[in-house]
Amino acid sequence: MPKSDENEDWIEKMEDLCSNLNVDSSAAKKSKDSFSEIKRNYILDGDELHWMACALYVACRTSVTPTVQTGKVVEGNCVSLTKLLRLCNLSLIQFFIKIKNWMEMASMSTDFKERISRLEHKFAVSSVLFRKFQPIFMELFVGLTNEPVKQVSKRRPKLQPCSTNALFEFTWCLYICVKGEFHNSANDLVDMYHILLSCLDYIFANAFMARRVDIINPEFKGLPTDWTKNDFKMPKTPPCVISTLCEIKDGLSKEATTMKEYSWKPVIDSFFEKGILKGNSEPTLGILDLGVFDVNLKSLNNLYETYVLSVGEFDERIFLGEQANEQIGMKNKVSGDEISEVIANFGPSGRACPDTPLTGRRYLSRRSEELTPVSEAKNSLARLAATLRHARPQPSPTLLRLFTECGVTDEMINAKLIKPCNGWMEQFGASLKEAHNTPHSETISIRCNMVTCLYYKVFEHIIKEEHRKKPQVSLQMLLSQETYQLTVYACCTEIVLHAYGVNSFKFPRVLQIFKLSAFHFYKIIELVVQAVVDKLSRDVIKHLNAVEEEVLESLVWTSDSPLWDQLSKTPVPASADVSVQDSPFRRTNGLQSPVSTIDRFMSPMAEQAKKQLFKDPIKPGQSLLVQANTTPVKEPAVSANTSQPSQSTSSCETTPTSTPKKNNSLILFFRKFYSLAVVRMNDLCTRLRLTDDELKRKIWTCLEYSIMHQTHLMKDRHLDQILMCSVYVICKVSNNPSSNQVEKTFAEIMRCYRQRPLADNHVYRSVLIKQSTDESSPERGDLINFYNKVYVQCMQNFALRFSGRHRDECSLSPLPTGRCEARSPAGTRVSERHQLYVKPLTDPPPQHHHLTYRFSRSPAKDLQAINSLVWCDTGLGSGVGLKRALEGALDSDPNKRNRAAPAVARKLHHLLSDRQAV
Repeated sequence: MPKSDENEDWIEKMEDLCSNLNVDSSAAKKSKDSFSEIKRNYILDGDELHWMACALYVACRTSVTPTVQTGKVVEGNCVSLTKLLRLCNLSLIQFFIKIKNWMEMASMSTDFKERISRLEHKFAVSSVLFRKFQPIFMELFVGLTNEPVKQVSKRRPKLQPCSTNALFEFTWCLYICVKGEFHNSANDLVDMYHILLSCLDYIFANAFMARRVDIINPEFKGLPTDWTKNDFKMPKTPPCVISTLCEIKDGLSKEATTMKEYSWKPVIDSFFEKGILKGNSEPTLGILDLGVFDVNLKSLNNLYETYVLSVGEFDERIFLGEQANEQIGMKNKVSGDEISEVIANFGPSGRACPDTPLTGRRYLSRRSEELTPVSEAKNSLARLAATLRHARPQPSPTLLRLFTECGVTDEMINAKLIKPCNGWMEQFGASLKEAHNTPHSETISIRCNMVTCLYYKVFEHIIKEEHRKKPQVSLQMLLSQETYQLTVYACCTEIVLHAYGVNSFKFPRVLQIFKLSAFHFYKIIELVVQAVVDKLSRDVIKHLNAVEEEVLESLVWTSDSPLWDQLSKTPVPASADVSVQDSPFRRTNGLQSPVSTIDRFMSPMAEQAKKQLFKDPIKPGQSLLVQANTTPVKEPAVSANTSQPSQSTSSCETTPTSTPKKNNSLILFFRKFYSLAVVRMNDLCTRLRLTDDELKRKIWTCLEYSIMHQTHLMKDRHLDQILMCSVYVICKVSNNPSSNQVEKTFAEIMRCYRQRPLADNHVYRSVLIKQSTDESSPERGDLINFYNKVYVQCMQNFALRFSGRHRDECSLSPLPTGRCEARSPAGTRVSERHQLYVKPLTDPPPQHHHLTYRFSRSPAKDLQAINSLVWCDTGLGSGVGLKRALEGALDSDPNKRNRAAPAVARKLHHLLSDRQAV
C-alpha cells in the first residue's frame, strides 16, 4: 500500500539519521515502528526530529550487542548520545523533557525510567561538580583565559610546556575517566567531590614537582613560603594539598584523604599499568612532561570515548566545549547562575536541595544561609561526624551500666544486642561492596562504623527514655524485639547514606538491604529524630520527614505489606477515633506521639495505655461513615467522562457492625496517615481555591470513607491518587451552576497537584487499574482511567449522597486539624514582647521571680496580676493611659500602632477556652 508524502518524509528523515549514526538494522526498525505507533496515537508537538531522537535512543539502549566472548552481550549498540542530539539539534535539557514524555506515551518499563532518572541525576551532579571545579582550579593555577578550552582545529606545538587552558582540559578529562571507574557510585555527590579534590591535588603535585612556576598560583595557601625564590630546594616527595583544599572549598579532610588513598590512587596506578598514562620521572608522576602531556591527553580522550559509547550516557566533556551552552540548553556560561536552575530541574528527586515536605514545614527552623548542594552535603556530614567524634561501634559504659542495674546479663547483651548488630553491619558492608564494585574495604569500613556508632547512640537514648517513662517495664523485653532494633539500625543507615549523598542507595533501598517492611520501618523514624534532632543538619531532618511521608502515602500500602494482615483482623478506624485532642498541655503533633516504644512494636493495647491515650474525651458530630447502608439511588453518573458512565453496586459498600478492637500499631499508623492526608487535602484545596469549609468537610468525608470502607482502593496505589479522585467527585456532585460553581476538571486538579512540594508526575500518569494474574501483567493507566474504571465503581453511590435532595441527610465527618507547629518543652510563648509562656506545670510553682497562674487551681488574683503587668507594660494599665494610647494611635503611623496587647489577650482567651472545654 503506497505511503503518503508525509509518511515518506519522516521515514526518510529517520533513515538519514540512522545512516549518519551507523545504527544497526534491528535498532533502526525498532525505532521506526515505535515512532510510527506513537505518531498514530498522539499529537507530537514541535520538531518531529526531536521525537525521532527519543525513539532512536530508546531503541539503541534497549537492544543488545554480542561481544567477542561467546555467550556475552552488552546493553546498547554503542551509539553516541551526544552525536545523536547534535544531529537532531536537540539540547541535553530538551532531551530530558522529551524523553520523559516519550516514556509515558510508550509505557516504558520501570527499569528504563529509573535508568533515565539516574542519567538526569548524573547530569545534575556533574553540573554541580564542574561549577566547583573551575574556581578551585583557579585557586591552584594562573593564566586561565576565557577562550574556548578545546582547540579542535588548532594543533598544539610539539615539545612545548602545556598551557593553563590545556591543563584545565586535561584535569577534567582525567577526573571524568577516573569517575567512570566508579560507574555505580558516580552520582554520589560527596564521594565524587572528594575524588575531584584528589584529582586537583594530583595535578598540582605533578605541576609542583615539574617546577611549573609559570602556571602555579603563587598566592595559593598550600605552597611553601619560599616557593618563588630561585634557591628553593625541591622536596623528594610531592606535597599533599587535600587539607588545604578542604579548608577553603567545602570538603571534609578525613573523608577526602580516605578517598584519595583507597579510591583515587588504585585507579591511577592501574592507568599506568595499562599504559593509559605515561610518566617520565616516577610511575605516577611526570604526566605533564614535554612529549608526554599530549600523548596522555589523547589517551584519556580515547578511553572516555569508549566508556561513553558503552554506557550510553551524555559526554561530560561538553562542559569544556565552545558550544557548551547550546549543547546543554542554557543561555549563560556553564559556571554562571543559570546552573542553579538546571540543578533545581534535574537534581535528585527533582531538586538539588529538595523542598521541605508539607508536614515538616512548621517544625524546621528557617535556613540561616543559602547552601550549595556541595556545602549542604558537607554540612550534613560534618555535623554527623562531630556527633560521633568520640563514639565507638559498641555499647557505651553508660548503656551497659543501665542494663546491669536492670538485671540484664552480659550473655543476653551479647546475644540480643551486640551479635545482631555486628551481623547487620556485615550485611550493610556487603551491600556497599557489591553496589560500588570496589575491592578496597577502608571506605566501606568507615561508613559501617559510622552507622554502628550512630545506632548505639540512638539506641541508648531510646532505652533511657523508655526506662524513664515506664520504669516497671523490663528492658529485656526491648532487647527481645529484634525487629525494633533492626529498624533503628536501618534508620541510622539511611541517615548516613543521605549525609554522604549516596544516590545509588536511594530510599527505599535500605529496606531491601535489611529485608524490612515499610510498615515496621516508619514506626521508628519519629523516635530516631527525637534522639538526634539537635545533632543532625536541617537537610537530614527534612529527608527523614520526606521518607516518612513516602512510607505513609504509598510504600506501606503495597500488596506484601504486613498492614493488610492487621486490617484483616481489625477494621480501619475513623480519624476521630485515633486522634488525640490538641491542647497547650499535650505535645502530640509534629514529632511527638503519646505512644511509647513498647506500644509501637507490641499489641494488643493494654487498658492502661488506652486510658492514657483517650483520657481527654473527643465528641465529634455524628459521622456519615457509620450510618447504615442505604439502597443506592438512581442519579446521574459522576464519571470523569460522560461517554463512560458507571453504576456502582451495593456489594462495593461495607459497614462495620461492631466497634473494632484497637491495637497500638494501627492507632499510631492511622493517626499519622490521617494527619498527612488532611495536610495534603488542605494544600490541594488551597491551590484549587476551594475555601468553603463545608465543601472541604465533604471531600474529607469522602476520602475517609474510601480509606475505611473501600480500603482495597489503596492497595499498590498512592494516597494522592485517591485524594485527587475525592476532590474531583465531590466538586462534581456539589457544583451548582447558578450559585456555587466549584466543579474542577482533572486537568486543573493535576496542575495544582504538580505545584506541591515533592509532587511526582508519575503518581497520576501511571495508576494501577488491574492487578496482575498468572496470565497477564498488571494493567496501568492515567488517573482518569483509574477513576472511570475503578474508583467510580465503588464510590459513586456514596458521593451521590452529597447531591440533590439527599444532601440534607448527610452528616459530615469532623475535619482533623492536621499537624501544627511543634511546641517547645519550655512552653508556648504567647507574646513576642513579654516573657509570657503557657506550659504544663508538673513541678511545684516557683516561689519568686515569676508570676504563675495554674488553671483551675490558682486564685483569680494571680491571673489579674499577670494581666495587669502586660497591660501596664504596653501603656494601657489605666484609663488615662488607655485614652492617651488611643489618641496617640489616631495620629501615628498605622504601621507603628501597638497591636501586642490585643493579640496577647486573644491568645490567652483561646488557651483558657480550650482548657475549660476539656
